Amino acid sequence: MSVRVRRAGSRVLVMRLVDWDADDSAGFEPVLDALDLLTPYVEVLEPGVVAVPLRRGAGDEAVFCEALIDTVAGLVDQDCLTGVADGLFAAVLAAREGRIVPAGRDAAFLARRDIRDLQATGLVDPETCETLRHLGIDTIGAFRDLPGQAVAERFGAAVRRAQLLAAGQLARPLVPRPAAPELTVADTPETPYATVEQAVFAARPLAERLLRLLDARNLACTRVHITARTGSGMERRRTWQLDPAIGAAELSRRVRWQLEGWLSTSAASETADETAHAITVLELAPGGLIGLVAAGRGLWGDKAARDVKAEAALRHAQSRFGPDAVQIAAATDGRDLDERYGAAAWEVEHAPPPPSGPWPGTLPDPLPSLIGTDDHVAVLDAAGAPVQALARGDLSASPAMVALGGKQVPVVAWAGPWPVSERWWSPAARRYARLQVELADGRAALLVCEGGQWKAVGWYD
Repeated sequence: MSVRVRRAGSRVLVMRLVDWDADDSAGFEPVLDALDLLTPYVEVLEPGVVAVPLRRGAGDEAVFCEALIDTVAGLVDQDCLTGVADGLFAAVLAAREGRIVPAGRDAAFLARRDIRDLQATGLVDPETCETLRHLGIDTIGAFRDLPGQAVAERFGAAVRRAQLLAAGQLARPLVPRPAAPELTVADTPETPYATVEQAVFAARPLAERLLRLLDARNLACTRVHITARTGSGMERRRTWQLDPAIGAAELSRRVRWQLEGWLSTSAASETADETAHAITVLELAPGGLIGLVAAGRGLWGDKAARDVKAEAALRHAQSRFGPDAVQIAAATDGRDLDERYGAAAWEVEHAPPPPSGPWPGTLPDPLPSLIGTDDHVAVLDAAGAPVQALARGDLSASPAMVALGGKQVPVVAWAGPWPVSERWWSPAARRYARLQVELADGRAALLVCEGGQWKAVGWYD
């Protein structure tokens, strides 16, 4: 006779701070300390958002949520919302509204959610959501019911994984697989780290050591446990969720966030002895181990092979030329050409914020393929006299030629001008006019007249 023991499943609680500054990673540490009073395991999804496993049948979930909210509000004066569900995706969405989804009701809860909520998976972009809406797919339930093969063929593997996630067929448990002791890397400095700058300096080589160690064993991790021991003998430990294809730069940034929180909290304490709070041991231990073949997996599933290959090439370039050498461009808010796009160092800096809405007077698409040349030119009429952009928004004469580089090239066609007046109320006030011209030599340019001077700010293919 054999006895079969079945472990009780767990539910997921997600806590989201209501008014949290995403850039204030150091200020998040007191919140985590408050949560430690209630639960032994907290997984940080991102600064301001955490997940906690709840064992089924362990108690009233609503009571625990109220206790968590009261604890955070009382100890760190932060308002938060909590959401509980069977799966992480449903819990993330439930936390936006402070809801508890009954056990077994994730599918019904997700079915009526707006299609835009798919963006919470990190697998679906806003453009895809709008395309689905134009096709009549307004809810996650309607999206979930589409033929899986058709979704994969039309939108790709990432959106197909989001569909599986919405159907509850793709889940990620919160409880990590413990790492073997020999996979833990530690740094024991001769002089304890008393400042954030000192500790951050050690974060990158420690992260690189951990990833090399895992790579040598054909392993990757989905979490990292960061442990710091201080001169007073106190030990602090925190778990961060990771993309298993993470690089050393991103991993060291997570470590830096955590160290900033710990050391900033220590500096604000009333203890006079600084050495008591200095870090004597810094330790990284991997969690949620998976095979290296699966290291191309994102938070919810596999990455495409081309994405993994591209990321590897970018990381190689960073290792040779420095972390700032790889810049990623992105559209952002603005009206002029030099404002509409920004750049950030890949995996080092936050990407420029996406456009927040329409900008009246912005240059319509298609945009010039070559910008930033700022070639000084002269716009001439048929008689060879300079053409000026007038204050009332038109030209002093029709443009006939453009003088550039000592040559005068006839104008075949032109459009404009489009006057722009910006920030008239401030010292940064600016007034200029834009003009598009097609030249006889086959080139097309975007010209700007500002302060009576013309220049070519962009060239079209």
